[in-house]
Amino acid sequence: MERDFKPAMELVIAVYIRLSAEDGDLSDEKNESNSVVNQRAYIHQYIAQHPEFSGARILEFCDDGYSGTNMERPAVKRLLRQVRDRKINCIIVKDMSRFGRDYIVVGDYLEQIFPFLDVRFIAINDGYDSKDHKYGAAGLIDVSFRNVIYDLYSKELSEKVRSTKKQLAEKGYYLAPFAFFGYQKSPEDKHTLLVDEAAAATVRRIFDLFISGLSTHEIARKFNVEGVLTPLQTKRTQSVTRKWNCVDQDSNYWTSGTVRKILNDERYTGKAVYGKTMRKKVGSHDIKRVAESQWTVVDGAIPTIISKELFEAAKELSASSHSAPPKVSSRIFYRKVRCGHCRLAMTRMEGTNPYYICQTYRRKPDIGCPQDKMSEKELEQAVLASIRAMAQFLRKAEKARQRQSDKADRYNQRIEQKILAHENSIKMRQQEKMSAFENMVSGLCDEPEYKRRCKQCDEHIGRLEQKIRELQSEKRQLPDEKSPAESVLPYTNVRTLTRELVDLLIQHIYIYSDTSIEIVWKFQDEYKRLLAELKSKADTTNES
Repeated sequence: MERDFKPAMELVIAVYIRLSAEDGDLSDEKNESNSVVNQRAYIHQYIAQHPEFSGARILEFCDDGYSGTNMERPAVKRLLRQVRDRKINCIIVKDMSRFGRDYIVVGDYLEQIFPFLDVRFIAINDGYDSKDHKYGAAGLIDVSFRNVIYDLYSKELSEKVRSTKKQLAEKGYYLAPFAFFGYQKSPEDKHTLLVDEAAAATVRRIFDLFISGLSTHEIARKFNVEGVLTPLQTKRTQSVTRKWNCVDQDSNYWTSGTVRKILNDERYTGKAVYGKTMRKKVGSHDIKRVAESQWTVVDGAIPTIISKELFEAAKELSASSHSAPPKVSSRIFYRKVRCGHCRLAMTRMEGTNPYYICQTYRRKPDIGCPQDKMSEKELEQAVLASIRAMAQFLRKAEKARQRQSDKADRYNQRIEQKILAHENSIKMRQQEKMSAFENMVSGLCDEPEYKRRCKQCDEHIGRLEQKIRELQSEKRQLPDEKSPAESVLPYTNVRTLTRELVDLLIQHIYIYSDTSIEIVWKFQDEYKRLLAELKSKADTTNES
């Protein structure tokens, strides 16, 4: 006799809510029930209407403004991490498209991952509850087709949004969420830009100083000494709180790159430019550049700050004062090396023996960065040695992890055997109840005797079920099958450093002096966790 769905642990429900970027763009047309507020109310109403969820602990995970075509969403990643840690045993969403639109990925979770982890999944609008499908979603044609439709709909919607934006751009509408430096959005029309006179004065001054003979380094240094507001800090004064991809979000610090970016921005002549980049595929965060011939350029679409003649003069001067940029393909540490003090990118100086140096002092003398040179050859040797040492450390940690996994697996097998024995005892007691009922019907015993035997069996079954729950809670969590740090394991004896290897393993390299560097690994969190585990194990050994 199969028992009803009864979690062996406290019922923890994960309420997952998602509002896509496309929904946000089309907020005037979309159904209100797709909003975050209404999704939340809708799911909580469903929970309240089902007594089986009474007393459950409810956790909420919300991705606001994320596409459902991939699983690289902050909230869904936190949710799945807690699922893997066995901290969640039920997930409820408005419909499957909220969880994901990639039908292959969603299918894997419904058919394999969630059933394996004993996680109940409910999609309210789709009428899907995994409790009713013992073997996952396999064989449910309507579910499979619905996921395919969601996936195709997402791609179609993305193309429609892109096409609509292109049409608006061709008409001169400004489509970016924020105005760029020198402008501000019109209060009456978010697609119209107005000149921000204070910032525009800075833009004009940059062009005038550059034409007069100052380099971008000298302009940045001058502005830093004078305390001129940077583009980012100008946005902060306009109550823009978004985080951009830069080192220090709060410092007012000009760089030659910031100055050069303004000098190269043709939009200051009144041209609206749209479509320089695009996502490689729907839902991806990877960006690819678009050929200039495919850009959408509309002349006179925004107010002019710089005349075309002045812009062309600055462009010509810039071209004559700079040689062709070196090929970056041969740079092993391309975009990796930063100053450990100001956290900004260090400059690679070409020559027979290339070296890195922080040039912040040239633009902001009071910042205190050292002027030590870091030889690229010496840096290569140090990084290569660090990779080998890291690989050897991780190999030891991996062996220790495997031993722990094997030990936990054997322990869990013993628990499973005890659970199986208890479950067999429960089945025997259930058969006793059935035999007692048959004896009562055939007259071999009276009703009071039948009830007495049933009560004894129920009490025994209750004790066994309690033991099963206790045994389930005693199970040891098995380590993840594959650690992110495993990508470095093959390099215990690597002799040659390549850019591909650096890109694979290293996030940043911070230089504090010619004898002090810090490597930030791409698996930094995993590395710290392994260190903590080994330290804990060493402390336990010492205590014993």
